[in-house]
Amino acid sequence: MPNVEPTIEGLVETHAGFVHALALRFAPAPGLAEDIAQQVFLEFLAKASQWDLTHDVRPLLAGMTRNVARRCWRDHTRALPEQTRELAEHIRALAEDQDVRWHDEEETRALRHCLDRLPDKSRQLVELHYFVDLTSVDIAARMAMKADAVRRALFRLRGQLRKCIQSVLARA
Repeated sequence: MPNVEPTIEGLVETHAGFVHALALRFAPAPGLAEDIAQQVFLEFLAKASQWDLTHDVRPLLAGMTRNVARRCWRDHTRALPEQTRELAEHIRALAEDQDVRWHDEEETRALRHCLDRLPDKSRQLVELHYFVDLTSVDIAARMAMKADAVRRALFRLRGQLRKCIQSVLARA
């Protein structure tokens, strides 16, 4: 009787969609899902001799995906406070029409343009957080939202503003 033990390559190929779907669900930012999925398979391959491949490996891959996503989240958020602080200072300086020294005038104009293009609710979130200096809990109370929703919205808005600024500068 031939050996029917699954090969590592076959398992990776079979479960790539499963791991990628989990990575999309657990990723701290949309662009990180592919990196998470790749890291899961790298770690799976590195420890392949430890696994019993005759049983369903999906629970193992699901746990590995959650762990890799948590590490990715932790690494991703380490730099976030500094980026958030810099963006907040920049937006406050714009609001007060101060001279913004750490960015050139083109970036300042691009940021103003991007802020003007935001929908009213998004612009209100930015104003309350950066101009009024309210916490996400206070903003949630004012806007009848949940604090988690406010934090996620601000996270997405920062990303949108960065992309918008980059596209405006690329066109200039």
